[in-house]
Order: sequence, then C-alpha cells, then structure tokens
Amino acid sequence: MIPSAAMEMDRVSLAIMPEFDRYGELIVAGDAPAVGLLVRGEGEDFTRRVSELMESWDMTEEARHYHRHLAEAFEHKRIFLKLEWCQVEQQVERQMAVYYRRRPSVHEALRILSRFTGTSVPVEVLRELGMLLGKDTVHFVAFTARPDRPIWHKFYFSQYLTPVSCASSEVRLQRAVARFARESTQTERWAAYHDRLAPRYRIQTAFVSLAVTEDGPDGSLKIDYPEVSPVVAAGLLDGPEAERAYDRLQRLCDAAGQRALSYLGVRIGVGKRLVLKGYADFI
Repeated sequence: MIPSAAMEMDRVSLAIMPEFDRYGELIVAGDAPAVGLLVRGEGEDFTRRVSELMESWDMTEEARHYHRHLAEAFEHKRIFLKLEWCQVEQQVERQMAVYYRRRPSVHEALRILSRFTGTSVPVEVLRELGMLLGKDTVHFVAFTARPDRPIWHKFYFSQYLTPVSCASSEVRLQRAVARFARESTQTERWAAYHDRLAPRYRIQTAFVSLAVTEDGPDGSLKIDYPEVSPVVAAGLLDGPEAERAYDRLQRLCDAAGQRALSYLGVRIGVGKRLVLKGYADFI
C-alpha cells in the first residue's frame, strides 16, 4: 500500500529480528493510506535496538528519554513495538509506539508517568478513565512518538466481556465514551454496533485507551475489539468508505492468513466518522 515503506524493511528488520520471526502483527487503517507492523520483545538488547531505531527515525529527544525512562521502570520486560507509515499527500509520515504490559496499579503507573512529566501533563484524566471502567490496574502503559511532535501518553485498560458481565461492561463503556468523546456525533453508530463487535455469547477481552499530551486528552477514545470480521468492521462506515474499509481489511486478513481481524481498533471522537484500524496476527 505504501511502496516506500516496503523499501525500509531491510533497515527496520535490524531492530525487530529475531522477535518478528516468533510473533508479528500486520496493521492497516480502514480508510486511509496507513500501514504498520507490531512485534513484541524482551530485555535490554531489544530496548537498545528500539532506541537506535527511534534515533534513525528522527524521534524527538523527549521521546527517546521517555522510552528509556519507561524501559527502566518496567525492567525491559513484555515490550510491544508498533511501527506505522502514513501517506500524507506526497510525504510519508512515520510514527512509533512502545507498550509495556506489566499490569501496574493505576497509582503506580501515574507515579511513573509523573516522575517524567511533572505537572505538565494532566494525568488525572487517565485515573478518571480507570474509575469509569472500574479498573484499578493498567494493562498497557504506552506512548506514541512522531518526529517534531509532542508525545502521546497512553494507558490501556482491559474489559473482560462474558455473557454475565456484558451488560455492566457496556454501561461502563458508554460512560467512558460520553466523558471522553462527548463532542462526537459517532456515539450512536458505535453503540448500535457494539453487540456485533462484542457478541454477548462470547468470552473476550477488549481494551480501552486514552491519549494525553500537555494540551490534555485528544477528544477521542479508542476501543480495541478482538476477532472482528472485515464485513462487520466495514458496517461501521457508509458508502464508498465502507467499501474501501472492507477491501483494505480483507486484504489484511488474506495477507496474514486469517479469517478475521485479531483486533479492530475503533476510535470514537475524531472527525465526522468512526476511525478504524485493523490488526492481524500472522505468526
């Protein structure tokens, strides 16, 4: 989808091998020329390779320092690295996200974040999201870095959905969406499809995330749903946008050898429509 991104694979592979031989995900945006990959790793050597890639991708000094800060706080364990390329007119923009799956308490995660940011980032909104979701632990502590732009600080909270808990979980999700995507015109569309994205008969885990910079939250909330077919995902959109999303997400599944998306990210609150991102495991 983005030929120039494919040309970078030899250089990128130096940072993500041998981890990518053991586990990998391919990523495609539903209605934008954006692609990516995700890999997970462990240890100080993986941290070093990620740091070198951040430098070669011209990530900010602040982002590189924050990466080292989190790596040390979480002992270089259970690291996920996401690399993305997005075509914007004639330019390709790169961004990088790093996640730590250590399940700290909300208090501990905020303490780690605040030790780096001080009072410059309104971290209390992350605590508020945890309260709305009934969570006292954070599943992933993460950040997204882009050249010449502020860091997005992110917390991911899990929601365990079962036939018994689905009704109460849906209420919690609705409260979180109402709070953090309250200016959105998309909430009715999301609510109408929630039971298709998370069927009530199935046991699964969804993830809810919020991104915050020094200017506050970005006005949106993202929910990642597991095992969603491209047909159901595309139904969240209309007309040509739905057709385009179906084509992209189906091609992603075909490339990964999967019948359904491993996860569908649904972002509520950006623009006039829901923003979709598909993830597919291939190892």
